[in-house]
Amino acid sequence: MAKTTGPLFSMTASGKYAGALVFSRWKGRPTVRQLVTPANPKSTGQQDSRNRVRTAGAGQHWASVSLMIESGQTTTDRARLIAAAPAGQSWNANLVDATIGPGALNYAAATAAYAALTQPQRDAWTAAAAALTPAIPQVAQQSAGGGTAPALTAGDVYFYYRSALGVLGLSPAPTGVPPTYA
Repeated sequence: MAKTTGPLFSMTASGKYAGALVFSRWKGRPTVRQLVTPANPKSTGQQDSRNRVRTAGAGQHWASVSLMIESGQTTTDRARLIAAAPAGQSWNANLVDATIGPGALNYAAATAAYAALTQPQRDAWTAAAAALTPAIPQVAQQSAGGGTAPALTAGDVYFYYRSALGVLGLSPAPTGVPPTYA
């Protein structure tokens, strides 16, 4: 992004200009960029990507606001995620990357592992997600064309989150028994 000084012979400028440029402020600095009209496809692939990001975001949000500590640990998940984040990468971006994985492989593996659980085990994950403070919510999903699809249960979301912690080496891979937090 280009830095500007006195854009358009003004000390501040904002908005689009001539349908080609956009002036704004980023971190307190005046900037200018090309005007881009985003394409918003509602294809199956695009909706799947958005659904994965929604799910990863729900786990990241819980880690961000929860003060609960997993049994056997001395710090919150957020503190452990911050310590584990590579230099130059934020902890939440690292968590989202671990949840989804390259080519969505981590997400697909967690989906298969959760599907292999029995219904009572899935119910235990959902109950454990509801017992957390704050509770992990279910996550809305969309299908191709922008229609609604069945929401992921709170247990699904909690399992994906714990799978990401396993990928990062912060916890063992999740099993049929959800971990406890206090």
